[in-house]
Amino acid sequence: MTTEIQTQTLQLNQIRIDGGTQPRVAIDEQVVADYAELYGSGFNLPPVTVFFDGANYWLADGFHRYWANKKIDCEYVFADIRQGTQRDAILYSVGANAKHGLRRTSADKRKSVLIMLEDEEWSQWSNREIAKQCGLSDKTVGATRKSLSAEIPQIDSKPKTVKYKRGGKTHKQKNSRKSTAHRSKSHNPIRQSRPALAQTNLNLPHDPAFGARAIVSAMGTDYAQQLIESLNQYLQEQKEGAA
Repeated sequence: MTTEIQTQTLQLNQIRIDGGTQPRVAIDEQVVADYAELYGSGFNLPPVTVFFDGANYWLADGFHRYWANKKIDCEYVFADIRQGTQRDAILYSVGANAKHGLRRTSADKRKSVLIMLEDEEWSQWSNREIAKQCGLSDKTVGATRKSLSAEIPQIDSKPKTVKYKRGGKTHKQKNSRKSTAHRSKSHNPIRQSRPALAQTNLNLPHDPAFGARAIVSAMGTDYAQQLIESLNQYLQEQKEGAA
């Protein structure tokens, strides 16, 4: 991936937002409204950042600016275009708002770290490397990594002696480690790590109108129409089942 950056105008429908490149937990609709007002008054906010893989423009930074332009029915946005893949866009996105833009919440920061820790390659990076990429502290990354680690119960290596009676006499017998391990597993199940984040996560805003636009923009009108039909059918079935 090169570091060359070109700034130009892109149509919003050229930009893909369905590639798991949104590190925030949710879109702040008030920020979208504020940005929309600025755009509407003729004020130009900084360009969004996209990665171009030769076929698709993946949005890596500027989701609130993207939705603000949608809100005022503007069909284009200024964009800094970097050459790179969807994966490059994801890696860039985890630290995109560390020093600018809307301040990240604790949940946003955690999500950025999780994106890396739940990736087969990036999870092998050191805490320091991940912290640098996400714009966070080593301590934050370490705590998050620890929380994802499987909690394997400790098994007592020393067999325990139990007493039992047979034929009127008291006998002693040592429990095997196998039976001890079985009990530990049944009473203390191992917590499995979380599945990898879905790469088709749209991070839809709460406003259904914005959500509908996101689906059409990301998946196309044919898919959106099929989704409407499927939703209507599903809701009808739910209604009939509750009757």
